[in-house]
Amino acid sequence: MIIAVGKELKSKENRVAVTPDIVKKLSSSGLMIRVEKDAGLASGISNEDYEKAGAEIKNDIKTLYEDADVILKVNVLEKELDKFIKNDAVIISHMNALNDKIRVKELSQKFTYFAMEMMPRISRAQSMDILSSMSNLSGYKAVIEAVSHLKKAVPMMMTAAGTVAPARVLVLGAGVAGLQAIATAKRLGAIVYASDVRPAVKEQIESLGGRFVEVAINESGEDDGGYAKEMSKEYLEKQSQAVHENLKKADIAICTALIPGKPAPKLITKQMLIDMPNDSVVIDMACETGGNCFGSKLGEVVEVEGVKVIGFNDYPSKLAKDASKLYSKNIYNFISPFIKNGEIEFDMEDELVKGTMICKNGQVVHSLFKEFIND
Repeated sequence: MIIAVGKELKSKENRVAVTPDIVKKLSSSGLMIRVEKDAGLASGISNEDYEKAGAEIKNDIKTLYEDADVILKVNVLEKELDKFIKNDAVIISHMNALNDKIRVKELSQKFTYFAMEMMPRISRAQSMDILSSMSNLSGYKAVIEAVSHLKKAVPMMMTAAGTVAPARVLVLGAGVAGLQAIATAKRLGAIVYASDVRPAVKEQIESLGGRFVEVAINESGEDDGGYAKEMSKEYLEKQSQAVHENLKKADIAICTALIPGKPAPKLITKQMLIDMPNDSVVIDMACETGGNCFGSKLGEVVEVEGVKVIGFNDYPSKLAKDASKLYSKNIYNFISPFIKNGEIEFDMEDELVKGTMICKNGQVVHSLFKEFIND
């Protein structure tokens, strides 16, 4: 069985789907690995590194993908590659399945596709969860990004000339990215507050040294899968008031709040930005799905009411060396139980396969997407 790993064509994407250590493991299992020339350079991996691990380097897309049985990618397969890949190929990547209905429909008519972001939230899938591994890195990098734009020091400093007060950081959304942002900001010496619609995360926030911004309404914001869900109007009004009060004293706000398959909730209004200290920094990590902050623009740094609002969505790519290593391990942990005698044989009854397989041989098999693409 032939596994193909190509360059990512998405702008500013520096990650690669498979690293040499995983190539070695796949090769030792009897699989043939092809890697596009220079696919790993942006992640600090040379062609020689891949060859030493057992991969065959291909100089062009045609020879890379022809006869390939499995395509491993970081991002959803780009349209320009469709014509090079045989119809019965299996593709495994982040598919952005819940947000790109058109592309899902196109891919479902031709290939067998596994969307890694749809991995079930169960204990045995934790080592395969690309959302968690990438969000961890994103939460860390978002704080570093914010600090690089801030015009003041983060920790308290006692000097002969006087005391420098510590920076105040507000994190909105305490999922994986938010918790890592809290931990990172705290390590840098900031006073950290955090808000989330799920009261259950209070203990996690406080264990990292953060202070939970409580809303005095008994309403849970967690769905059955452990993700955040939409809240009542009354709750959102109360939460907005609490966030507004904290933003008035915040030097940095990190926005991480997402609702799977729906636009990001608006948490920071124009008036809130007006009331923030001048030269404060807001990182809007939800910008790709509409953003949590008023005025944020995807991929841009803009100034809104004297506050710098940053809408980058490529934080894992900015840490490509570690991100590629983690992503590659996530992929391997997913497929390795199904490798038998040099072949990958997916068990159609396995809950991990059922949860991530969107389409098979040109036919939608995931119940959620049968409705999704026909809306």
